[in-house]
Amino acid sequence: MRRAGVVRTVVGLGVAVSVIAGTASCSDDKGGQSTASQERSEETTHASPTPAHSSPAPADPLLDAGVPTGDGLSAALPEKGELPAGWVRSGEDSVGWRDAADAVMEGEDATACGATGLQAAELNGSDHGVISSVGNEDKGDGAHFSLKVLMDSDNLGAELTGPDRVELVTENMTRARDFWSCFSPEESGIGDDSLSYDTDRFASVHMRVGPVEVFVHTPRSGDSPSAEDWARVLEQRIRSVLAGRAPTARIPVK
Repeated sequence: MRRAGVVRTVVGLGVAVSVIAGTASCSDDKGGQSTASQERSEETTHASPTPAHSSPAPADPLLDAGVPTGDGLSAALPEKGELPAGWVRSGEDSVGWRDAADAVMEGEDATACGATGLQAAELNGSDHGVISSVGNEDKGDGAHFSLKVLMDSDNLGAELTGPDRVELVTENMTRARDFWSCFSPEESGIGDDSLSYDTDRFASVHMRVGPVEVFVHTPRSGDSPSAEDWARVLEQRIRSVLAGRAPTARIPVK
């Protein structure tokens, strides 16, 4: 699978205002002083008023031309307070769910179903994306999320619209049905396009929500919410970001 590094672009707006003050020299005689005073008075009278300066409103940091930025994708991930009791996110006094790496390897290894490396390389790669693992490691419960906005790896640097991004994810979804055929993927009815499949130890959902490609992996056993439960929550949170709203959807607490 072709992969590209995370691309983040931060645009800062700075305003510099310089004021030039002129000084007029005064003559010792009264006539010179009067002339200088009159000249300064005329300069003040005819000077153009200082234009009012206003900075343009900053662009929505979560969206760029209707496509989530890296910050927008991060906002779609659940916060610690939105997780089940006792769960943490990766980086919060924890490395996250301890089985995340195994789940990703099992769930995204297209060659496990007989796909060749060349076929896997035809998948569209990531322009920018975020990943996060969450869970209660003491009990082995958890989930792993991957949210990506794709780029056309055959046309690097191409200007892509929102519909272009949607098409790239749709192409990946079409290929995924063949790549993971040995896992008997089923249409899950989540997002704009999605499929669910199980490996030996993990449950997975691969879906498209607008221009965003999403992977969810969870253990098949234990008390963890299902991969499909998490996928429904992520779908709602991504749709909130796409609509310019703060995400509020959270996993139901049982």
